[in-house]
Amino acid sequence: MTRLDDSTGAPEATGARAERTASLPSFGRAGVIQLVLLIAAAVFVGWILATRWDDLRAAASLTPRLFILISLSSFLTFLVNGLELHVLTGRFSRHVPVGDAFVLGLMVSTLNYLPMKTGTLLNGLLLKSRYNVQLAEFGALVAGSSLIHLWAALGLAGAVLLARGALAGGALLLVTPTIVMGIAFVWGRSHTGGRFGDNGPRLVHALGRAVDGLGMILGDMRLLAIELVLNVALIALWAARTMWSLEALSIDAGFDSALVITGLSIAAARLSIIPGGIGFKEAGAAAGAAYAGFSATIGLASSIIDRAVMLIWLLVFGVPASVWMLRRGGVTLRGSGGRNEEA
Repeated sequence: MTRLDDSTGAPEATGARAERTASLPSFGRAGVIQLVLLIAAAVFVGWILATRWDDLRAAASLTPRLFILISLSSFLTFLVNGLELHVLTGRFSRHVPVGDAFVLGLMVSTLNYLPMKTGTLLNGLLLKSRYNVQLAEFGALVAGSSLIHLWAALGLAGAVLLARGALAGGALLLVTPTIVMGIAFVWGRSHTGGRFGDNGPRLVHALGRAVDGLGMILGDMRLLAIELVLNVALIALWAARTMWSLEALSIDAGFDSALVITGLSIAAARLSIIPGGIGFKEAGAAAGAAYAGFSATIGLASSIIDRAVMLIWLLVFGVPASVWMLRRGGVTLRGSGGRNEEA
């Protein structure tokens, strides 16, 4: 997650419109790393498309029924993301209407195809400007939620593999992340000093925010229960899209196999630092398909279908929603290449 620095300026006068300018992140060392990884991912996907086109051409033949089902799941995903943001900000007694949270979710999904998690950065700025959610609070809760999402995705995939008798794969995906999360849970609940601290290396700072987020979520059992329900719902929606994408490829995989493919796809996408998780999401789906007993190429093709349909709606609705929300919040983008100017 992009590092977000908190500020504690005086509250703005009621009715005043704050003019805030967020520069696109400078193309420094992190930008170079992202560019190299993006090129490598594009080459990987291009190589698959060039060498296995006969297996993948069915991706362009979605029936109207499957297109509608995948699209519906995409919109429900945006809605649940918005609901989660509404719930998380409520942790600080901030009221973000579900409708606004839905639009913010569309904006984040769209603008995170730009470098340096631009959508996430602007989400934090808008929440600070309009709803007085401190950036450190936002960063901690989003980081904690992301770890819970990753754990749930791998856990569900591992549970399916264990139920099928694949003990090694199931234990790897279920037991290992659960142990790691258990340690993080204990530390997060007991760690009360120095929350949101800005000292130390960037990686240590990011990990600290994640632990703080876990501690804050775990400190509220009601919030934890809601988070688990919402994240399982998000994973189920993604798995449904995977299942329907496989159906478009004439593969009757079943929802359980789709969960395995989805779990690995989510893990790869979450761990990616390049815009939109391009290449990583597809590679994760390929690995998940192999775990589930299918061709890796089939998993990659299903991921391409899912991304293609999602991108259609991000272009149709996400771009206008981003422009509208940024103008409404008094935030503009300028590509000066300078540093981020945060409120």
